[in-house]
Amino acid sequence: MKERIRDVYYWQERTLLKNLNIEWQEHALFKIVDKNGNYGVGAATPDPFYGETFKTTMAILELLRDLIENTENIENIPDIEKKVNEKIKKDNTSKTAIYLAIYNYINNKYNFEITNLLFPSNNNQFQETLFRVFWKKDVNLFDVVNNIQKNNQIIKIEYLEKPSELDIKDTLKIFRNTKLWIDFNGLLNYHELKQVLNQLKNYNVVALEQPLAKNKESILKNTEVGYPIYWDESIEQSEDILRLSEITNGIVVDITKVGGLTNLKKIYDIANTLNIETVLSTRIEHPLNLEYSNKIKNAFDIVDLDIKHYLQYQV
Repeated sequence: MKERIRDVYYWQERTLLKNLNIEWQEHALFKIVDKNGNYGVGAATPDPFYGETFKTTMAILELLRDLIENTENIENIPDIEKKVNEKIKKDNTSKTAIYLAIYNYINNKYNFEITNLLFPSNNNQFQETLFRVFWKKDVNLFDVVNNIQKNNQIIKIEYLEKPSELDIKDTLKIFRNTKLWIDFNGLLNYHELKQVLNQLKNYNVVALEQPLAKNKESILKNTEVGYPIYWDESIEQSEDILRLSEITNGIVVDITKVGGLTNLKKIYDIANTLNIETVLSTRIEHPLNLEYSNKIKNAFDIVDLDIKHYLQYQV
């Protein structure tokens, strides 16, 4: 029996949550260790919106075990990504956990931080930082209001469930004197969005995120929305930016959604070429994953990583 080149481990960890009426979030962790003890660890979090569950992600990690254990040059990231894509077309969570483990391995073995090469800081002194507020029908928003810094910070309200007109009205009242970024998560249809736009006129709304579902965006081409529009769930690959370039002010990306740092780099470069603003966001991720987001955040125009008020630990 051929001896494997390196050892592979993968397991589950949970982040305990607060202020969301959800007890925890499950993460998949992946670790590689070579014969000399050099190691790398990566983590990513499944999202049901993209058809991912913890069980499916772990099953894919098992499917990829032999490939990662026995590929000779693990540092050749384009080659390893090609081989992974030949086996797995989707499930960017499992890909991200593996790729971050490889990036971390390279860093630990060679003392070379790959993020500095992929995402050099643009030293943007005008960079905005958003404060995330999740909305659900059973969540008390006042539990997080006291965490908001009173320094003209933009509040991002993200609707995790479809709100009624009254729900939106009540939410807006809480933040009446605040700059607001509204993320509808693609939950509204065009008629509902038109009604909501009338409500927003009385508030200091600075942007809308994912106002319509993926593949419904073109309806806005001949509509006067009145606010900058940023697409999130609609952006999974570089081709999506080209499809939406005429109806977007910016794109919202996170490491896991697009399947790792090199895919993120491709999307980031196209957005910059087209002069489209970039927003770096995150799921409720494992600290190891959030660490990578914080390493690259200075390359982006807007940062949406402020979720510590939902976590039991401090990132």
